[in-house]
Amino acid sequence: MNEPSRVTYSLEEMFSRLEQKIDNLENKLENKIDNNQKEVNQKLDKQSEEITAIKATLQAQQPLIQKIPDLAEKVGELKNWRQIVIIALTATISASITWVIRGRNFRP
Repeated sequence: MNEPSRVTYSLEEMFSRLEQKIDNLENKLENKIDNNQKEVNQKLDKQSEEITAIKATLQAQQPLIQKIPDLAEKVGELKNWRQIVIIALTATISASITWVIRGRNFRP
């Protein structure tokens, strides 16, 4: 029952089988590496296309971006005019009320 088992394979057969297995594993590994490299290249191409599109958009918007300080200055000027108009309206209304209170006379 407990007899030792004997290997009937020759060393050459064992080495050739090992070489075949190693070659198969090597081929599988190379295929996986190639597939991964293709995927990486595709993703890089896609990203470079997206970057190109973003750069084009930024260049198209560059004139608009350069106008922002001018527009901000004009808005500030409009706010000043609005304040001037409010002051003028307040003065006119105050003068009208004073004139009505004084009896609608222009005499001092």
